[in-house]
Amino acid sequence: MGRVGIMGGTFDPVHLAHIEMARCALGQKGLDKILFMPSKNPPHKRDRKILPEKYRAEMVKLAVSGEEKFYFSDFELRREEITYTAKTLELLCKNYPKEQFFFIMGSDSLFHFECWHQPEKVMRYAVILAVSRGGVREEEMVRQAAYLSKKFSGDVQVLKMPEMKISSSMIREKIAAGEDVSSYLPENVYDYILKHHCYRLELE
Repeated sequence: MGRVGIMGGTFDPVHLAHIEMARCALGQKGLDKILFMPSKNPPHKRDRKILPEKYRAEMVKLAVSGEEKFYFSDFELRREEITYTAKTLELLCKNYPKEQFFFIMGSDSLFHFECWHQPEKVMRYAVILAVSRGGVREEEMVRQAAYLSKKFSGDVQVLKMPEMKISSSMIREKIAAGEDVSSYLPENVYDYILKHHCYRLELE
């Protein structure tokens, strides 16, 4: 049985904190590989326009290209409906019954997990690996993990990660304001954003 980590999200854009989260999961939990899986129609982002999938997908491919055991996956991009995590994990388990899946999330998602679509199904099909992203104390993370594990009869584990004050929204805002964001992104992703003028104009 393979131990497969899932890094899901809009990746608008993918950045160094995403990469570090995956590295922590890989090293601390002995995963065999991690799939970076961009969302096509994420339910929580319907109130804003996101960069077209072809650009987000290319940036993820670039970001993982130099990382051993990191892979791009178009599993969600190939689905036309709203991409709920519960359904994605259900389909993955059905298609790959010999794999054990670990879904990696930040602390913001951990504390809003009860509001997710069918959280009990997410827990049924994957172990949750939670990483502090916003300076949340470890004891708060552990307490929330224990609460969710008990409520949904699942397994939520907390990972250790150095604090990185990086978010996709911050990067988009800085690019729009003409500020330098090279320190927040893999070099090849930064070059791609410059080449394609991402976040500076409407893209078709």
